[in-house]
Amino acid sequence: MTIVNNNAHALRVPAIPIRDYNVVKSYYTELPYNKTISIIFPTPIKSVDLGSRDIIADKASDVENVLKVKASKVGFNETNFSVITTDGKFYSFVANYNEQPALLALNLTMNTMALEGPARVGGSREDSEEFINGLNAKDGVIQFSGIRASASEVVYNCDQVNHKRRTIRHLGVSENLMEATIRGFYVKDNVMYVKLQLKNKSNINYDIDYMRFFIVDKTIAKRTTFQETEIVPFYVHNNGIRVIPGHQKMEQVLAFQKFTIPDNKRILVQINEAGGGRALTFLMNNEDIMNSGKL
Repeated sequence: MTIVNNNAHALRVPAIPIRDYNVVKSYYTELPYNKTISIIFPTPIKSVDLGSRDIIADKASDVENVLKVKASKVGFNETNFSVITTDGKFYSFVANYNEQPALLALNLTMNTMALEGPARVGGSREDSEEFINGLNAKDGVIQFSGIRASASEVVYNCDQVNHKRRTIRHLGVSENLMEATIRGFYVKDNVMYVKLQLKNKSNINYDIDYMRFFIVDKTIAKRTTFQETEIVPFYVHNNGIRVIPGHQKMEQVLAFQKFTIPDNKRILVQINEAGGGRALTFLMNNEDIMNSGKL
C-alpha cells in the first residue's frame, strides 16, 4: 500500500525579511497611577492608540501637541501606545508601571533627526529600545487620505501662507466688535489653503465654539439655518488657539482638499462663540475661489 503525502508538493510562500529600515522603534516609558506623564510633540497630535485599558491618555487642555499619560490600574502588565501627529510622524511607546518614575515630562520637539542611544522616559531599563524618528525611511510617514501632498508638506505650506500679506479685502464680516476676514486663497497640488483672521475689538474674550463651511444656494438668505453640504478642512494651522483675548487678533490657515462650486452656489462661513451670542456669518463666491493664488 502506498501512502501519499498530500503536503509533499505544497508550495511554500517565501517570507519577506524584515529589514532594519522597516522597523519603527519605541520609547520605553514608566507610568504611575497617582501622577501624570506629559509628552511634548513637535507638531499637533492627530490620533492616539492605547494598547490596553490599563492606561489612559488625553491631550492637554487648549494645547494641541502635549499628551498626558498615566496608569488607570496599579501594577498593570506591560503594554504599549502610539501617537500620530499632523506632520505624518508615527511615535511608538512601550509602557510599564512604576509609581516613582524618574521623569514626569518628555520633550520630543528637538527630535528632528534620528536619535542615537537609548530613549527612555522615567526608567532605568538598560535594554530599552532606541527610538528613531528622523527624516528617512524609518519615519513611517503617513499622508492624509486623498491628498497628494505629504502631511509635512501641508504643515509647511500652511506656515508659508500664514506669513503672506493680505491679498483679499472684500470678504468677511464685522459685528459686535468682532471681525472675521478672509485674507487670501492659495492652491498647491490638490490642496486649497484659506487664510482667515479673527479680530476682537472688545474688552471681552472671544471663545471659539466652532468654525464651519457650507455650500448653499445663492438664493438662500445670509442668516439662514439651511445648509446643503458641509466642507471640512483636513488640517487647521493654529487650531489650538481657541480664545481671542480682548483687543487681540488670531490668524488661522485652513487646508481643504481642492474644490470648486457652481455659479449658482456660495460658501457660507459660520463662526460661533462658545457660551455667547457673537455669531459671525458671511458668504464667499466661486469667483473668489477661482482667483486663488499659486504657492
